Amino acid sequence: MGKFVDWSVEEGKLRWSFNQEAIAAEERFDGCYVIVSDVPAEQMATTEVVASYKKLSFVEQAFRNLKTVQLEMRPIYHKKDQRIRCHVFICLLAYYLQWHARQRLKPLFAQDGDGKHRQWTFENVIERLKGVRSERVMAEGVEIEIHTQADDQQQRILDLMAGKKS
Repeated sequence: MGKFVDWSVEEGKLRWSFNQEAIAAEERFDGCYVIVSDVPAEQMATTEVVASYKKLSFVEQAFRNLKTVQLEMRPIYHKKDQRIRCHVFICLLAYYLQWHARQRLKPLFAQDGDGKHRQWTFENVIERLKGVRSERVMAEGVEIEIHTQADDQQQRILDLMAGKKS
């Protein structure tokens, strides 16, 4: 903020004002960003560099999902290199599974439209599938298997995940 405010102390009083010229100059860059790459231009076009940068948001979203209740993985503090490598492998495997699920669910997402008010997001799909259960309950020496029946929405999601066209 220092570059936008001119200030001085005169006669024991702080005097300040906004530097309108600096603010106007900065406003010209609103909505713009600069990407610097060390990849030679003949190896990757400018548009490819920008597209690659934008794809980072998918990776960031995947790691956010890993760290939240969505995939229910907690931070684990390892002391041995082998355990760290295993943990990273599991995280990357979870990311791959999530990516693969998103690919299979593209028809569901595409049909839903765009914007904040759409019904289907990956988070909503996971939440919706939580109601589908298969459990084995043991009570007083009696074993009971309980299977919930998927409703139409849940069945459509399961069919898409299985690779069936709907």
